[in-house]
Amino acid sequence: MMRDMTNRAKITFGALGLIALTATACAPATETDAASSGAAQENALPPLGADGQAPFEQLSLEEAAPYLEAQGYLPAEGDLNGYEVGHLPEDVEGTAYDLDHTALADAEGHVAPDLHEVERSWLDDGIEVDYLVDDFGEVMSEREAIAVSSLYVSVMRRDDFTDIETFHEVMETEMEKEFHDSPARELPNGGGHYNGSTAIFSPEPGVVVHIHYVDDAYWAQVEASEDLTAEGDPEEVLRIVEGITPA
Repeated sequence: MMRDMTNRAKITFGALGLIALTATACAPATETDAASSGAAQENALPPLGADGQAPFEQLSLEEAAPYLEAQGYLPAEGDLNGYEVGHLPEDVEGTAYDLDHTALADAEGHVAPDLHEVERSWLDDGIEVDYLVDDFGEVMSEREAIAVSSLYVSVMRRDDFTDIETFHEVMETEMEKEFHDSPARELPNGGGHYNGSTAIFSPEPGVVVHIHYVDDAYWAQVEASEDLTAEGDPEEVLRIVEGITPA
């Protein structure tokens, strides 16, 4: 059950996440990938697990670096699309990596007009790397790193994000779906909403920040619920919001 819960955290939470995730899952093997999978030739691929799951192994962050880079993840350097993340929860201790969703979508031939989105996550030194499985249930040599983090912070820039209401209109998002696990609260200074796992707010015109924080306690609440809801930690999410400042 715990691995199933962890798999839910594989979701990329940015506005371009679905595009990037689809592109990653369907992308052909890169030269780096091919070189890194020398020990898993076609005639020596591991079988599917007994439960039908794709085979996987745990690699160190250094060993997984080629797979992460092929998927657009690079070690974070400097600010996050013009902003600083000033507060991290105590359990977020990994290495910061940035994923430029816009650059990844562009590299895969997807058009994302006028939107620049960069997401930061904190990765532990232990990355699950899955083999991909084709439509016939056959294990392939291509592999995918699963970049799981307790905290994701995404900074999106687009000129017509004049305020949070406009953002929801432009992106055609619904509050009920964005805050599906517990009701949303308005931020004390306005400009957006938050609950115990999520915050979406506009710190200035043209910018929207999306925060997703789900620790082990959150997943325990989800597991214990009958409808996949959880209270999470609203106070901690609010502290993260308050720590987001212009670089």
